Amino acid sequence: MHSPRILFVDDEESIRITLPPVLREKGFEVKAAASVAEALVEINSEKFDVLIADLNLAEEGDGFLVVSAMRHIQPHCVNLILTGYPALETALQAIHSQVDDYLTKPADLDALINTIREKLSGRKSQVSVRLQRLSTLLNDYATDIGEQILDSMKQDPQILATRLSDSERIGYVPFVLSGLAQQLDSRQDTLSSNTMMMVSEHGIRRKKKGYTLRMLIEEVHFLEQAVYDLVQKNWGALDITILSSELNGFQNGLHAIRLKAVEPFAKGKKTSPEP
Repeated sequence: MHSPRILFVDDEESIRITLPPVLREKGFEVKAAASVAEALVEINSEKFDVLIADLNLAEEGDGFLVVSAMRHIQPHCVNLILTGYPALETALQAIHSQVDDYLTKPADLDALINTIREKLSGRKSQVSVRLQRLSTLLNDYATDIGEQILDSMKQDPQILATRLSDSERIGYVPFVLSGLAQQLDSRQDTLSSNTMMMVSEHGIRRKKKGYTLRMLIEEVHFLEQAVYDLVQKNWGALDITILSSELNGFQNGLHAIRLKAVEPFAKGKKTSPEP
């Protein structure tokens, strides 16, 4: 059997010099390209088992162009994207481009190598797995999401300075996640009235505790980031055929939550913080 062949595409010379030798030591054959044009030449002239492409080459999102070409010319190749700025939008575009996985730069070498081997093994065995919906993960991992949000809060000096217990900081999370999951399952465009009422009350309580508008918006961002990380960690277990629409639904729900939560900050005078 031949050693798996990797096409590595990155416009940073330093990483093109350092990463391929490491991969070769692990038993892979590696070709490196510095641009979309160079990558296209390699894709059209040689066969590869794995593509590892930086998300942003000469232009933002160029990595998806390389993936698209590889999917068309070599449909059995495993496609991986490296990105320094992960976001739910990146995950959404990765779905449309049929990316097998994406990793945050700087990539942990052990994680990268394990991902390559797992994806290659999966392509060979084609083991069937029971795929999950995003709504199921939101409910099943509510505790983990809450803990990540709490950790992010404690790294923000302003939020940390606000006198709140841990339960007060993240007690709302399971209810919000349940509301988002319910919206995804019902395929409704809006969150339930109960969820929106709870979000409004949450905004009022945060204002009374001395939150600023920035702090509340940042708190919603922590929720978004925690869900993004959940998607990334469970990428292979999610039903990719509906994940695109589910992520769109999640983003719409999160937007509604953000607007509702900040309403108390736009009404009347600032409420004095509670003792």
